[in-house]
Amino acid sequence: LVTRARRLSAALAVAAALAGAEASAQSLLSHDWLVLQPELGISYANVVAVSNDGLFPSASSTTGFGPRFGLLAGMRFGPVTGGARVDLARYAAYDVGDAGLFIELRVPVPFIQPFGRVGIGYAWLGDLNPDPRYLACGASGSGASCPKVSGWFGSVGGGLDLAISSHFTLGANLDVTFLNLTRAASPASVMFTNTGDSVGLQVTLGLHAALRI
Repeated sequence: LVTRARRLSAALAVAAALAGAEASAQSLLSHDWLVLQPELGISYANVVAVSNDGLFPSASSTTGFGPRFGLLAGMRFGPVTGGARVDLARYAAYDVGDAGLFIELRVPVPFIQPFGRVGIGYAWLGDLNPDPRYLACGASGSGASCPKVSGWFGSVGGGLDLAISSHFTLGANLDVTFLNLTRAASPASVMFTNTGDSVGLQVTLGLHAALRI
């Protein structure tokens, strides 16, 4: 009985290995017409003003931690996936949003698949909440004097995917996003009568699940 159990365990292990190898070969040679990947993570942002007419009054914080939500949609051809992505991170002083394009390259090995990716696109800051003595940009304010902050982003990241099947993966990712932002002038506020340029860095550690059709 013990011998039969061992043989059965060995057969199951071989079958799992073969299945993983088959999934890996499919990832290398086949394609997915649609890849949908929601992401959820924790993010750190640091936005720094370049000039004295900074992005925020000196009294408000420009760093913080907060949740980040994202969605990727694209197509996969062999080990290369490309498409569009949108993300929103929420912090105490502001929200950071971005929308753009990405390209991802994965190593199609069985079970655990490493990947790297880069992206570029449009970025913006929303729900500005600096010191209320200068602005009222939060939910309780009229927003009439809130300056528009937008620009572009570039990102680089990577992670690991667990291939549950050829159509479903679970994984973790680490992404670093560089922000180049411009604040529009706001004549309604003395603090923002001139435009201002700022740069920022956002680091995100997240989890994701992907449906591959």
